[in-house]
Amino acid sequence: MNKLFASLTTLALCLQATPIAWAGWHRCNRGCNNNGCAAPIACGPAYTMQYHTEYQKVRRTVYRCVPQTSEQEITECVTRPVMHEEEREATVCVPTMRTVEQQRTVYKCEYQTQQRQRTVLIPVTNWVEQKYTVMVPETRMETREATVQVPEVTQQTRQETFTVMRRVPTVETRQFTTCVKVPCIDPCTGCVVGCRMEPRVQTCNVTVMRCVPETQTRNVTYNVCNYHPEKRTYQVPVCTCRAEERTRQVPVCSYQQKVETYNVVVAVPRPVVEKFNVQVCEMIPQTKRYKVQVCEYKSENVKRKVQVTTYQRVAEVVEEMVPVTTCVKVPCAPAPCCQ
Repeated sequence: MNKLFASLTTLALCLQATPIAWAGWHRCNRGCNNNGCAAPIACGPAYTMQYHTEYQKVRRTVYRCVPQTSEQEITECVTRPVMHEEEREATVCVPTMRTVEQQRTVYKCEYQTQQRQRTVLIPVTNWVEQKYTVMVPETRMETREATVQVPEVTQQTRQETFTVMRRVPTVETRQFTTCVKVPCIDPCTGCVVGCRMEPRVQTCNVTVMRCVPETQTRNVTYNVCNYHPEKRTYQVPVCTCRAEERTRQVPVCSYQQKVETYNVVVAVPRPVVEKFNVQVCEMIPQTKRYKVQVCEYKSENVKRKVQVTTYQRVAEVVEEMVPVTTCVKVPCAPAPCCQ
């Protein structure tokens, strides 16, 4: 609310100052040429308008809503359930079984002997002469030639160079450690108490065999195998087959028709009416009395106290700082062309 009032005040002051600024600008503009300089005949003091804002204390009346809680008595209509017992009647169907005599038609089978005819096939075996062809194998020897590679071994002497390791004795000086018995002398009596073993290093010459490579040349005889072709003749068995016709007796089975008579037992159905008893269920109505609990609702008025909150407007005077903007006429420096 305060901000809205300050904005409206500022807008009103600006609208009042606008004609004054427009008149000053129009007067200055008539006295200047296109270059922005004042003409010699209308040159005078120049002014500009500036906005100046000040804060002033303003008293205002503010209305506030103050809540007030009071206790009030209200009347409500309440519905309460009331149970009471009632006697009622109901008709129910009671199932009752009774015996009823009924009739039905059934078919009973009677067996009869009847004569019938049938045609059967009787197998008959006949021996028939039959010719067939078989393949008879025959073997004959044939002479054939083949070229084979015959091995031939010859000896050749070749010279080979090889390295032999020759053992050469060499005398070397080496050191080794030995244990020597040293008597133990008692320093008090000067007598030999015992002996102890002490290590001693000795130097001796040792003959060592070393391997020295030596190149030797010797003649070695090798067996060399060479192959030369040779024609040879050999016998090969050749198997051939020839056709031969033979005769044999083969049994041939054929069938002959024969009519024969036989007896058949046939079942013939015959209708028969018979009586039987059936249990039939009938529903007989009966009246029964029973008691039920019935719920009824009754309305009654109930008074009770409730808390009621109301709002009351309270006037309050406050002081606020309001910005006030005014237009001030300020002289400016004259243009260079007017000096």
